[in-house]
Amino acid sequence: MATGQNGQQGDLPSKILQLLSRNDTILSSEAFPSQKSADVKSALDRLASRSMVGYDTIDREEAILEEEGVEIEANGSHEARVFEALRKAVEGLTVKELEAAIGDKKAASVGQGKAFKSKWIAKAKDGRLVASVSYCITKWLLTCH
Repeated sequence: MATGQNGQQGDLPSKILQLLSRNDTILSSEAFPSQKSADVKSALDRLASRSMVGYDTIDREEAILEEEGVEIEANGSHEARVFEALRKAVEGLTVKELEAAIGDKKAASVGQGKAFKSKWIAKAKDGRLVASVSYCITKWLLTCH
């Protein structure tokens, strides 16, 4: 028998039969989470062609966060990070200071655009970026009730 990937794939029908000898039904995604679905289907097709098993295919979509999504989940949206950094810096920040405060130049840039558009931030007379006073008051009123 071949070794490596083909050897493991060749063992898959046997593993399926062993599991089925202990359980009436199995859910392949739970029984073989590290196996490619195409490999499991191939093994099931092989067994089904010999009338050894019967199976139904259950299709489902699973959302998986990309790297940026994981970052947003952990740290908040780009615009929220910009707003919070400027809210903490009462006197405002320059663009460079904001980038340093957030620690991510791209997040600071994207966040500025979205925060300006939503009127969460504004530019002070001296050119520094500041949290919008009207948004701060609205946010405060909403959280106080």
